[in-house]
Amino acid sequence: MFIELKNRKLSAQISDKGAELQSFYSLQESREYIWQPGTDVFDGHAPILFPAAGRIDRSRVLIRGKEYPMSMHGFAKDRIFAVKQADPHQALLELASDPELLRVFPYRFRLQVQYQLFPDQLVQTFRVYNDGADDMFFSLGVHPALYCPVILDETAADYVLRFDRPQNTYRIVLEPGTRLCTEQRVPWLQGEREIPLAESFFDGGPILSGGYDADAVTLLSRRSGAGICIGIKDFPYMTFWGPPRRMSLICVEPWCGLSDFKGTGHVWETKAGSNRLEPHGVFIRQLTFSPILTRP
Repeated sequence: MFIELKNRKLSAQISDKGAELQSFYSLQESREYIWQPGTDVFDGHAPILFPAAGRIDRSRVLIRGKEYPMSMHGFAKDRIFAVKQADPHQALLELASDPELLRVFPYRFRLQVQYQLFPDQLVQTFRVYNDGADDMFFSLGVHPALYCPVILDETAADYVLRFDRPQNTYRIVLEPGTRLCTEQRVPWLQGEREIPLAESFFDGGPILSGGYDADAVTLLSRRSGAGICIGIKDFPYMTFWGPPRRMSLICVEPWCGLSDFKGTGHVWETKAGSNRLEPHGVFIRQLTFSPILTRP
């Protein structure tokens, strides 16, 4: 099932599978920003990562001392969400624990994803509810794939990732092959706002980084001024991923969570970067998507 939101300037399409944003389109610019699969580069659009963000070593975890299966990026992206509300300007979708989910994730929870379309932006709000009697542990991330270059006759070298203010961040060195986190950190942005892109930007693989204190990051062409701004407030980690050698897309992924570390003990409750939610508590995060207009 697909839900379409639309006003005079913007449209968005959402699937009930994974509550995934499938399209974000500017009617003013006649431009799609979200990757539309048609090649073998990436078969998604903007998956929601829950209750894991990143790689899980050996695809298993220990929760309360018991072993459970857990795949990379979690199970929410593959589940059908209930549509609780839908009209031309907003939609609310929900994934709730049930007997099937409790067999693989022993927490009573609800994950709500709300989309609100305004004249100048799309707002995506995540609410995680702990409906159980014990603390709940989880990660939450988003994996939006953006066309890059945005303008077809440009190249990746025309683009930068620009944060709204200077950042002091680090890259997490990943173990070759497994791409699990290591304890090694490499300084990255040091009082800077921009990351220049290039066709070879991902020749070394995905980039997992932390230390962010930004409200927004913009994929911006220095040549045409085209781009898209994503609000990322309160997401401390970012992963960037795309094809090597010749860029056609860039995944700009805000995470509240991390991949497993090399040598992990698999204990879910002590997983680095994860979030603890008290009984009957709610965890809220929000993304925004705003096109950068180049036409009057």
